[in-house]
Amino acid sequence: MTSSVSIRCGLRNLEVIYEDEKCIAYNDNENPVALIHFQVVPKIKISRICENSNDEEKILSHLLLVANNLAVEKGLQGSGYHVTVDQDLRQDKLKSIHIFGRTLQHMLWPIGPGSRL
Repeated sequence: MTSSVSIRCGLRNLEVIYEDEKCIAYNDNENPVALIHFQVVPKIKISRICENSNDEEKILSHLLLVANNLAVEKGLQGSGYHVTVDQDLRQDKLKSIHIFGRTLQHMLWPIGPGSRL
């Protein structure tokens, strides 16, 4: 499933690659740090990873399973891939889970000038 939609967390056009009742996943075409870079975003607010309810734990598990399934679909199981969590402590919420393939290009991490992975 691939379509362009506007998402309330930024109102920008995104290439959706997966969606269910718990999350939405889209290709990160705005600021990719690798040839394959996508994000999985929960549909409910999750405050902090270290302080969550059982329901939030189930959604976090679901996000990781979706990320893995999409990584396999994109052919990343052989070369490996990175999974990172984007948590905004100022707004006290989990923003998304980033998944990107290993690449021969230099990747900036953490995303910022002068940082190298």
